Amino acid sequence: MRAATNVAGQAVVPVLVSAREKTLDLDKFANPRDIDAPDAESPTNVPAQPDRREPVSV
Repeated sequence: MRAATNVAGQAVVPVLVSAREKTLDLDKFANPRDIDAPDAESPTNVPAQPDRREPVSV
């Protein structure tokens, strides 16, 4: 819970400061669709050949 509070605080403070300093672009801030999210259907971090793993010896 403490980590979530820290993350939320670190996200809110820059927004408050930029709004107070009049540097916050409200059009971009209010429109979350400006960022294209990757499709869940096409993952980008899948290994190309998962069957060619080397055995691990202990």
